[in-house]
Amino acid sequence: QEIWSACVSHCGPLCVMRLSLAVFSAHASAAAVCGGVEEKLKCGTCMDIADGQPCERYNTCECMSPEHLTKGCIAAGFCDPIVAGPAVNEEFGLRVAKAHGKRDYGLVRVSVVTQSAEAPEAGFFDYSSQFKYRWTDNYLHTGLKEVTPGKVNTFTIGKQTVSVKIPEAGAGAAGVMIADPCFKSTTYSSPVGCSYGGKFQTDVRTPALLNAFVGSEDIDFWSILGDNFYDRTGAGSKEFFAKLSTEVKATPMVTVPGNHDYWVLGDPLVGTVADQCGNGHMQFYAQDAEASLLAQPGDSTPPFNFTVDPAGKGLLGCDKASPDNSRFYHQFGNIGLIAQSGAFGLEEYNGFMTESCKWLGTPGIEVGVIVGHWDKGGLGAGRDMDVPEFYDEMAKLPGCKEMAEAGNLKFFMGHTHCNVPHPHGHNDTGFMVAGQGMSGCSNYGIPVFDTTEDRNRVFYFDASTEDTFNNVTSCVGAKGWRNCLSLAEIWLDQPRTKSVVV
Repeated sequence: QEIWSACVSHCGPLCVMRLSLAVFSAHASAAAVCGGVEEKLKCGTCMDIADGQPCERYNTCECMSPEHLTKGCIAAGFCDPIVAGPAVNEEFGLRVAKAHGKRDYGLVRVSVVTQSAEAPEAGFFDYSSQFKYRWTDNYLHTGLKEVTPGKVNTFTIGKQTVSVKIPEAGAGAAGVMIADPCFKSTTYSSPVGCSYGGKFQTDVRTPALLNAFVGSEDIDFWSILGDNFYDRTGAGSKEFFAKLSTEVKATPMVTVPGNHDYWVLGDPLVGTVADQCGNGHMQFYAQDAEASLLAQPGDSTPPFNFTVDPAGKGLLGCDKASPDNSRFYHQFGNIGLIAQSGAFGLEEYNGFMTESCKWLGTPGIEVGVIVGHWDKGGLGAGRDMDVPEFYDEMAKLPGCKEMAEAGNLKFFMGHTHCNVPHPHGHNDTGFMVAGQGMSGCSNYGIPVFDTTEDRNRVFYFDASTEDTFNNVTSCVGAKGWRNCLSLAEIWLDQPRTKSVVV
């Protein structure tokens, strides 16, 4: 981040191109298909060059220059063809998020994403507006609503009946935790290749798994921890969410941006003005983040901080959405969840870290969970801002320290494309949940975090073969995941010692 800022300020485009070349060369491997470009990045790199980026920036002029692309990236063999139909839009773009921890526990943010300026239910939403800066073919309608914890709360939105339920404060809770999902279909292909999308049939199976798990009554929340569909334009996100049931979308969701949600090729040094820089992500998922605290129930104030125009860097990059759009904390039952984005410096988080750790002393919170994207530094992550290092910093602070010492401070993350417990030496503490179709460990499945029965537990349901997928979805769909534990690996099962947070 510091190098990037210095280059733009002092060296100009030439310096940026030289650094970009160094980055691509450093990441080159046997899988490189042109210059230093990885296989999974060949399409996105080609698209950027076709849109005017200099091929020198990627070390591809001998094989991927404008002269090579006169008939386009598909004809040149760098992008897969889209073979059928127009882009898929979501018929009912419902989103539900738990309200920020500074608000009353019984508040949720209910939102609908549409392609029309007209709100789907007159008088129901506090804020209705076209997306700003990116993904502007969408409109967001959102408002804070009061619900009764432990009960089913019903709302009518247009012709849709929406049932929302959150656990009682202090009760055990369970959530599905995934990251880095990707897919490829006949109508959508990301600029970043979904290496195992065909093998695991993620365009069909990931929605089916979420519909089975999250659509049941024994999941209280679900998460996607960054790199959400490797989506620059919003088309992939809409197509994926069109496959989810209303029951899934009515279940509170937690999400944070990853490096590909800022820069589609995954690194600020090869970012362009076409990247979303977190703006599409923050509006499409409508979390009740820190920036939203200026908006109260019934208030039409935007629940976002729009002060950063992503077009600030011009052709060779974009400016990230303000950090208060992607950090927050809130409570699910006995879980205090703290969300962060690693794309910023630790100094920009000092106040948030102190505040959120102290907040873990809220009555009823027994377990702290930190969620973020990056599992290691680089590719846009600030120093000490990858999740394991961020956890280590948080564990020193009052509130988090007591939770960590009692074994009740955990973290979940993505980035490296694996589903594995105990990453980077954080035994019984950290969990990587990014085996969702991208190249990596070649595993695929659904992790569930559970804090009921005075225990901290993580279960992993493998779905990497046709048989395991069919067994898991049929069992969970019929009986709920708690009655299918014979199909799960146990990543964590520990009795919970009470933390005393001062």
